[in-house]
Parts: sequence; C-alpha cells; structure tokens
Amino acid sequence: MLVVKNGNVYLGQGRYEAGWDVLCDGPVIADVGPGLSAAGAEVVDAAGKNVYPGVVLGLCAVGAMNFSDRPRDIDETSAPVCPEMNIRHAFDLRELKRQRFARDGITSYGLCPGTKALIAGQMAFIHVDGGRTADLFLADHMAVKANYTQGVKATFQDKNGPATHMAMYQRMDEAFRAAQEYMDKKEKDYDEGKEVLARVLKKEIPFVVAAETPLEIESVIEIGKKYDLRMVITGAFGVCDYADEVMQRGWHVMLGDSTYNIAGIKGHADLRRLLRQYRQGLSLSLFCSGDVGYPPAYEQVWWTAALMSQAGATADEVMDMLTLNPARALGVDHLVGSLEKGKQADIIICRGNPAERFDNYIDETIVAGRPAFVREGK
Repeated sequence: MLVVKNGNVYLGQGRYEAGWDVLCDGPVIADVGPGLSAAGAEVVDAAGKNVYPGVVLGLCAVGAMNFSDRPRDIDETSAPVCPEMNIRHAFDLRELKRQRFARDGITSYGLCPGTKALIAGQMAFIHVDGGRTADLFLADHMAVKANYTQGVKATFQDKNGPATHMAMYQRMDEAFRAAQEYMDKKEKDYDEGKEVLARVLKKEIPFVVAAETPLEIESVIEIGKKYDLRMVITGAFGVCDYADEVMQRGWHVMLGDSTYNIAGIKGHADLRRLLRQYRQGLSLSLFCSGDVGYPPAYEQVWWTAALMSQAGATADEVMDMLTLNPARALGVDHLVGSLEKGKQADIIICRGNPAERFDNYIDETIVAGRPAFVREGK
C-alpha cells in the first residue's frame, strides 16, 4: 500500500482540501480524506504541495508505431473503412517511452489508430507504466477512431478511395447505413466491421472523429445528427461556429495542439471564444495531436494548456480539461480523471498548479499506485 500524506488535494471544479491524504491499495484508490494510514504503507510526503489526478491524454498513438516497418502499424491503409481493426494488436511495450509521459504528469491515454483511414479502427485505454502489456490495458474496444481530414484524401486518392470531401462523406454515410441495415436483419452472416459500428449506433461506445476545418466539422456534425451518434470531435480548430449544436447534443470537443499541428496553425482556433462557450456548457478537453505519433505526445500538452491559460482560463479549469473532461469523453471516468475511492491510483504531486506557472514542477507521478517518476533534487 501507499499513502500520499498532507497534500492540498484537488477534487475537481476548483475545489481543494488542504492537509488531506490519498490512500492507495495496489492500483486502486482506497480512500481520500484527512488522517489516513495503513500498516506498512509506503508514505509519500506531499506537505506544501498540490495533489492532482494524473493527466488523461485523449488520443495518442505512441506504443503502436512500429518504427522498424513501413507503413507504420498505426495506419491500416488497405481500405478506407476498417472499424474491425483493433489498435491493441499494434501495441509494442518496448516503444512506450514511459518515463517521458510520467515526467509530464500523463498517466493514461486513449491508444488510437492514426490519421490516414476514414474509419480507422477501435481504440483502447491504457496506463503509461507497467511491467507487462496486460498490466497497461484498462479498457479495450472502447471507442471507434475516424478521420475526416485532408490526410484521408492524400492517402487514398491513388487507391480507388475517397479523394474528395464528397467521397469521404459518402463512404462514411454508406458505412453507417449498411451497419444500420445489418442491425435490422433477423438473420445475417456475421460481419465484424458492422458489429463494431452497430455498437457506435447503439451509443455503447463513442465515435471519436478528427475534423479540423469548419467544412470538415460541419460534415461530421451532419453524420452525427443523421445517425444520432455519441460523438467526440477532435482537432476541432474551427468548431466555434458550431458549438451551440455540439452542446445541444451533448457531444465533446477535444482541442488539438495549434503549436505543432499545421492545420491548427492555419485554423486559428479562437481560444477566447471557445473558453466562453466552455463556460456556457461546452464539453471540452485538451490533447496534443498525439494521433500522429511522435513527438507531440508529452510536454506539448502543457503548451496547449498555456495557450488556454493565456486566453483567460483559470488554472483549475485547465486541469479539468486535462483530467476529468477527457475521461468523461471517452467513457472511462469510472476509472480515471479524479481522485476518488475505487478509481485508479493515478496521481501527480506538484509545487503548485502546473497549468498556472511552468515552474510549478511535477515532482512525482504515481501510476496505478506505483511511483513512476521522481524529479531529481525535488
């Protein structure tokens, strides 16, 4: 067992409790409150420091790249629509740069297919640290990743695939229509791809779709409305004009990294307006374009956070955008995203709020109840 003692514990939405403890029983939080202890427990002194849930990175392809081969394993390009593909089978523990994640407070992420296929496959949700692959996976088959971006056109224009936005819309619409017809049949031959899309149509899992420009976002919204999907729009640099409709439908926006992604730089996301919409009820989280793989899957997320702070977000609002909000979007908030009894013991200990000042260093990161990073000279 492990207990984090005497910290300023963050409970979400701006609420802190000074002098509280977090008691971990193996990988799970056993209790949160004052005066906690357990015989033989390892003690981590957090006096004078802030204690937060670990950062939840909504999308990331790190660990499934396969650098030794071309094409890389994150992108299945044999067909533009392949929902039956499962990213778990591309994961290689040796490619996971675990300490780099932990150094920046990232404790878990949505492991996803890349950016080239239209409907690219199924996501998993994993920890960033563990001895075996099986130890890392917290949820499997937990979302479908899609891309409604220029990258799809570039990939399939010479492969008898969608080479225009018109064709992208038609192929995506056709895939859901076929899955809907499949669901309605009493007798049918098993089709794994349609079975996966049926789960999306029944809202069992979210449809996580990259769309960056206003044109792309508008088309994705039309698909979401037509089939009444549970949708997460990622990248989303041009989403402001459509925020009211996104809010009305209870969808989530996962804002990409405009400091790295060329589309983000060209898209000129209006962060001040987006923040106003967040305060009006828009479900919003931050990630860092990690579905393209390396390098924007580590400290880049804090640069995105800094831009949001510059736009006027409070440090606590930013922390919610990095923790509980993405967990809710992916449907894994029963596992991660806040410091609560029964959730995973994913904890970061900081000198202050790291979304407020860059010198509020993350001193320690605990993943599944085990120390994963300790800053030298802390």
